[in-house]
Amino acid sequence: MATKLFQIQSQISHLCSVLEGYLSKEEVGLVKKAHRIADRAHSGQFRKSGEPYISHPLSVALILAELKLDYLCIVAAILHDCIEDTSVTKDDVKNEFGEQVAHIVEGVSKLTNLEFTSSSQKQAKNFQKLILAMSKDMRVMIIKLADRLHNMRTLDSMSEDKRIQKAKETSELHAPIARRLGLHSIRVELDDLCFKALHPRKHLIIKRKINKQYGNQKKTISLIKAEIENRLKFEQINATVEGRQKQPSSIYNKMKNKSRKFSEVLDMHAFRIVVENTNACYQALGHIHSLYKPIPLKFKDYISAPKPNGYQSLHTVLIGPRKMFIEVQIRSHEMDFISEYGIAAHWHYKNTDEPSKKLARNWMGSLLDIQQNTDTSVDFLENTKSDLFSDEVFVFTPGGKIIQLPLRATVLDFAYAVHTNIGKKAQKATINGNEVELSMPLKSGQTIEIISGRFVKPKPSWLDIVVTSKAKTAIKAHLKDNSKIELARLGKLLISDALKFQNIKINDVPLDKWNKCFKKLNCVDFDDLYIRVGLSEIFVAVVINKLLQDINNETINTISIGQTKGMAINFAHCCFPIPGDEVTGVLTSQKGLVLHRSNCSNLEHIKEKNAQWMEVDWKSDDKEQFEVGISCLVENRSGRLAAIANTLANLGVNIENIEQQQRSGSNRLFYITLVVTNIIELNSILDKLNKLPHLISAGRL
Repeated sequence: MATKLFQIQSQISHLCSVLEGYLSKEEVGLVKKAHRIADRAHSGQFRKSGEPYISHPLSVALILAELKLDYLCIVAAILHDCIEDTSVTKDDVKNEFGEQVAHIVEGVSKLTNLEFTSSSQKQAKNFQKLILAMSKDMRVMIIKLADRLHNMRTLDSMSEDKRIQKAKETSELHAPIARRLGLHSIRVELDDLCFKALHPRKHLIIKRKINKQYGNQKKTISLIKAEIENRLKFEQINATVEGRQKQPSSIYNKMKNKSRKFSEVLDMHAFRIVVENTNACYQALGHIHSLYKPIPLKFKDYISAPKPNGYQSLHTVLIGPRKMFIEVQIRSHEMDFISEYGIAAHWHYKNTDEPSKKLARNWMGSLLDIQQNTDTSVDFLENTKSDLFSDEVFVFTPGGKIIQLPLRATVLDFAYAVHTNIGKKAQKATINGNEVELSMPLKSGQTIEIISGRFVKPKPSWLDIVVTSKAKTAIKAHLKDNSKIELARLGKLLISDALKFQNIKINDVPLDKWNKCFKKLNCVDFDDLYIRVGLSEIFVAVVINKLLQDINNETINTISIGQTKGMAINFAHCCFPIPGDEVTGVLTSQKGLVLHRSNCSNLEHIKEKNAQWMEVDWKSDDKEQFEVGISCLVENRSGRLAAIANTLANLGVNIENIEQQQRSGSNRLFYITLVVTNIIELNSILDKLNKLPHLISAGRL
């Protein structure tokens, strides 16, 4: 027991020694006071390892002290388990240390029992609570990450199942958040501890290989370090040069993600050069490139284009002595501090413009926007994962503003990143002056200009194009709002046409009858009724019978529609109806009214399912365009497909898709999807195609 008490006393002494390096005497005194309170509160409590419980909050506080967090954060860390597990209350903390510390302690306490390995819905709700706590004070999340780091360091006292569970949870949630907040030292250690817990044998093998490789090449590494130091000293650049030994988890991930062998990954040695300022970074880069040959396309400038977590540095890969690959990072002292401590650096520099704090706040703001526009916590978790696990590309607006996006982001993601209103009106774009599709993936350094369309609006297919949570959330929100409007228009049209059949105008129905109808059908108002009719949740005949009890179910044999845009009306892809066809409408719960050609082979099967259907009088204008499928059987000669395409181009017809279906002897069969306005235009197109030489037949699918 005496030994354990001595260890605790040693812990608090070491903590205070670290704190005295950057805190005032009064602030260190408050930390000691917090320790005395926590020590009394946790008296008699022990961890599973058998250590006094107070050793845990002291270890968490030391992790934060090494990040140079302010005294408020250190005090809160020491007290972070008191409210949850002891008789100490929030008011007690507030009276002793003030409102701010009390709020931080309460925030951490609320996160203590959150589970992230439970059901997906519960897990997602807990993740939302985590984000909400982080948004109120970032120090809550930093303490939570330090708490998790110490728990990961002491996993040995847990059962194997518990170790694996904690490691998976940490790998999927805590380590990515640490990376996003720029907490490099915490993230690196969490990654490696997770790898060790999940793959102990692989971790051991790789660690042995690292030590062996370093021993074999120690002289060469020392030579490179000395040559770099001497060159920079000769050029009168004050610099410190350090070699960095890679972690087993980092090497394993590179092997797995890039399909590389041990030797290919281990042959690369990393050096960090820290200089006085930004200008010295670029000067040092030039001298290093003259010393060793740089590898093309391996240079990255994160100074002019920082990562979203505030990280700044120059990266380059060189070929050194004995053909050894050298990875070099060059940064200033301030950049180095921020790269190690991320958002925590804010409480050291006390600078409101410090980049990691600003970028972390921007990220938090985007998460809260996503949360407000997402229906379920599960959707929120899924939308956020892409932001947590992504690498970045850096692209430019025409005005030179840098936009940071995750790897594999597209032009459409860029549009939404600039502004939601630009995204939802995006029609096409240019990259470096060349016109591209909205689905084009982006590469760092490109300049993108978005060309807006007045009548453009988001489509469901856009969800397959974008990868960022901001774009996905904005598109889903628009589609949800827009579909409600379209369904309401369709529902009103269906009811209006049914009433016309009885020579009654919809506006002539008294309001009291409508209110009685709402009550009978459990509808809130007109919009609710129209949407549910449009979704086929309520049959039109039922509405009419509730309004006018003497009317029977034959009131909706036919519906008249004009322009289909802005209505929840869709076109069956099995038969591609177009204006001029005889069409039948089928009401569905997902797509509203789906139009089929009346002779469609699928229609009888649909009617057998007792779906609500009706004949449709379709009077479209000539401005709307519709897809239609045709087949072309041609002789197997070169240039036949080109002749068809040229004919269609001369007629001003857009081709959506071409598929070669099969060979029939010496002939070829193509299925082509066209865009036309009506059946008259289609028949004219088919007439022209059937006159082409070597085209055997062209007809509608």
